[in-house]
Amino acid sequence: MFYLWPIHALPGLLRDAAVSLCDAIRDAFRAQVYPLGYVPSHDGMRGLMTLGVVTAHVSHTLVPGAVLYIDLFFVASAYYITGLLLRDIDKHGEIRFRQFYARRFARIVPPLLLMLAAYLLFTWLLRPPFLPALERAAIALGYIANYWYVFDPRTIEDIGHTWTLSTEEQFYLLWPLTFALLVKRFGVTWRLVGAICAIAAAIWAWRVSLVLGGAEWRRLYTAFDTRADALMAGCAMAVVLRLVPQGAYPKLDRLWPKLAWPLLLYWGTVTFVFWAADGPSMNYYLFGSMVCGVLPGILVLTMLARSHGTILHRIFEMPVAIFLGRIFYGIYLWHLPILNFLDSYGLWWPLRLLVGLPLSIIAATLSYALLERHFLRRKSQASPARAAIPPNTTAIPVPVGASRFRPEPIGNPELGFASRQASQPDGASTPARHRSMAGR
Repeated sequence: MFYLWPIHALPGLLRDAAVSLCDAIRDAFRAQVYPLGYVPSHDGMRGLMTLGVVTAHVSHTLVPGAVLYIDLFFVASAYYITGLLLRDIDKHGEIRFRQFYARRFARIVPPLLLMLAAYLLFTWLLRPPFLPALERAAIALGYIANYWYVFDPRTIEDIGHTWTLSTEEQFYLLWPLTFALLVKRFGVTWRLVGAICAIAAAIWAWRVSLVLGGAEWRRLYTAFDTRADALMAGCAMAVVLRLVPQGAYPKLDRLWPKLAWPLLLYWGTVTFVFWAADGPSMNYYLFGSMVCGVLPGILVLTMLARSHGTILHRIFEMPVAIFLGRIFYGIYLWHLPILNFLDSYGLWWPLRLLVGLPLSIIAATLSYALLERHFLRRKSQASPARAAIPPNTTAIPVPVGASRFRPEPIGNPELGFASRQASQPDGASTPARHRSMAGR
């Protein structure tokens, strides 16, 4: 009996540990400050869509339309970031850059460092050589993986999904200053929306010119200068929702719940039925990204924030979906190294999914409960505004008139990430896996 006791006690110990971890994550979220308002369905949406991305990286034919989730993630990320900048303008009359970048650092860097450390350790112990892995980690940590992927995809292939982190980071570096200058020039008005849309149109036109010039898909897909139109769309969405507060147009408020079923049918069919199984063609880069991904993404994000009780709310507000949404960044960070590690041992693709997905969720849960929540707690403690602006705060002042609109709770889609690498069931080589999901 002495030797059997640990075996019988193990399920209970594992259950208690899982409950403790889930409670830690829930408590961390309750302790955070959501200046834009917390929308649970946004969490659930990104959690379920992250599962779609992970599945597509095992076999892209299972979720062929997962490529459009990347556009939606970019829209959601830019929407949230611009909302935070608007919050600063409303409360302080200026954007406080130091606090903004401190929040971004606390959210992004610690879990990335943990994943890279684990990746290097496993490579050193189980998958030498070590130096190429160290080079990949340096590229990812330098946030240049998106352009590195364009010119030398094999170097970064093991953790090629970090190209999206690079695109996001470059957006974080450029957009706050750009937005401050635009607000200083136009104020928080419809002219500001027009200026942001003009930037998005210019980026779209640049991508079209590259397509017509014969650029290959990597140049079009992973580079910041060809993907930022989706980010600009999210920025414009945040300003529009600020200018059109809920309740200002009752007919519009009554319209949003009616869009739930059409949007559900659209995303379901475009994900599993209508999207080409061999990846997007060049039409995706010409107009498909904006028409099929960005604009429907804006509609679903707005509908979820401006209504309640619809079929989409019931789906995305399931406890499991919300939990996955809270740790989606960790799932995204960990899934591709785990899948590639399993692939290197020739594991059959259904087993890679059945083993890799739970391992990714476990790693993300541990990362959040043991590491991320401590940094998020510090971020939350620094979030409430003070009556006076602290001295030595780096900021760009904006017109007083820019802050006359009260901030509307428009949700909290944190970072949105997606990946590009994909494994095929036939065990194709890594470059072929890249090509299968990205298209020509």
